[in-house]
Amino acid sequence: MGDQLTETSPEARGAAPAAASHAVSLLDVTGLVKRFGGVAAVKDLDLALERGEAVGVIGPNGAGKSTLLKCIAGTHRPNAGTISLDGKRLDRLSPPRVARAGVAMAHQIPRPFKRLTVRENVRLGALHLRGREDQGSVDEILEHCGLGAAAARPAGALGLLDLKRLELAKALSLKPQVLLLDEVAAGLVGDELDMIVALIAGIQARGMTILLVEHVEAVVRELVKRVIVLDWGQKIAEGTPAEIAADPVVQEVYLGSGHATIDARRRGPKSSSASAPVLRLEGVSAGYSGMTVLRNIDLAIEPGEIVAVLGANGAGKTTLTRVISGLTPTTAGTVELLGSDVTALPTHRRIQLGLAHCQEGRRLFAGLTVFDTLSVAAQTSDARRELRERVEWVCSIFPAIADFLEQDATTLSGGQQQMVAIARALIAKPRLALLDEVSLGLAPVIVDRLYEAIQEINAQGIALLLVEQNVRRCLQVADRVYVLDRGGISYQGAPDLLLDEQELRKAYFGGDRHIE
Repeated sequence: MGDQLTETSPEARGAAPAAASHAVSLLDVTGLVKRFGGVAAVKDLDLALERGEAVGVIGPNGAGKSTLLKCIAGTHRPNAGTISLDGKRLDRLSPPRVARAGVAMAHQIPRPFKRLTVRENVRLGALHLRGREDQGSVDEILEHCGLGAAAARPAGALGLLDLKRLELAKALSLKPQVLLLDEVAAGLVGDELDMIVALIAGIQARGMTILLVEHVEAVVRELVKRVIVLDWGQKIAEGTPAEIAADPVVQEVYLGSGHATIDARRRGPKSSSASAPVLRLEGVSAGYSGMTVLRNIDLAIEPGEIVAVLGANGAGKTTLTRVISGLTPTTAGTVELLGSDVTALPTHRRIQLGLAHCQEGRRLFAGLTVFDTLSVAAQTSDARRELRERVEWVCSIFPAIADFLEQDATTLSGGQQQMVAIARALIAKPRLALLDEVSLGLAPVIVDRLYEAIQEINAQGIALLLVEQNVRRCLQVADRVYVLDRGGISYQGAPDLLLDEQELRKAYFGGDRHIE
């Protein structure tokens, strides 16, 4: 199968000629820029893959990893730079022409044609490539991917591991020169993870060139010899997995800068032992698209507490907040809010009970002023007096937005938009607020102001669940900490115990692992 997996003919597949004739790597990305509005997701990125090489790409949320893969695959058209395969330009081609030129991509969330059989799903790649089926090739791919016995089953009947195998088989049916893998191990644990790693290793051993985006450190360590680290669209480090794990710049990106100091007055629950928790999760599991993201989570927040939820990218932090607010259903366990079982309640009923959720990404509506944005979320029957008082209250917490109440919220600076997003969550006077990655992408001075505001909010009796990537900054304000690792809790307790670097790394990345 080795020849079949790597068989290509870029000239026959219609790739555009490169701008200049020179010695190139198999895959050559030069000066790549991709913008979304005013945000540069990828900035002046250079990347080269040699034939048969496997390279890993890691980085925190928003680093540009998936955007890079989508640019190479043709899903996104770059704003600047070039992408060449074997000396032929790809960046001007549509996704189907990129696939025919020799690039295939396997995605994190498999989306097969569920009513078609496994074999029929894989046949589509061969038909797309040549206009006819190569039965022997399809059978060999199915066997190689461990799907021979499942070939006649509907794809919708597969479990998660086999869906991941099918995603790889579909990509291989295009006979690529370069295979792009976007978090294909996500959601797998234990033996499942070992099996998908063995499958990818076998594909690479047959000569396949692989570009791997992954958050499971064991997968990166076992499959690649070179790792590239992205942060805000730029390459900040490159080296072997061991070199990257020891790089202080990489550690700062994942764990945050500075050294946290814990205020001795901020210890443990602030309420009496008789007080009911504002939030309690017991045995909660949840996921999506057949993947289990959270496994048997027990978590509680007492009145007036700041509880931090930490963990590597992909650990399940955002899914946890979505389960609490009702945006993602549970598959097991119960969610209690202020003493009431809300497991089956929709989001708006949970908000009425006293929950607020400030989601990652701000999610402001273009065309609405700051005042209108706050008014929509206020939920007050006294439309004038009480609304005015609440707006004045959130502006006292965030004075920087007080002068922009009549301005379109989406035209403000990033830091001001984040303040509006938090203010929108607070204006309904919640008992518990979920704040998901509120400092993401902001300048340090703005982050400092936001954390001052977080403490002001908490001082007014609002319990907070704080999800953050900046671990050390978060530890400064938290009363208690939960650390998630691949959907399970790897640490819970006081934040000061995590000030020890070794303990922090052990809790955050698990055992002797370094980065995710």
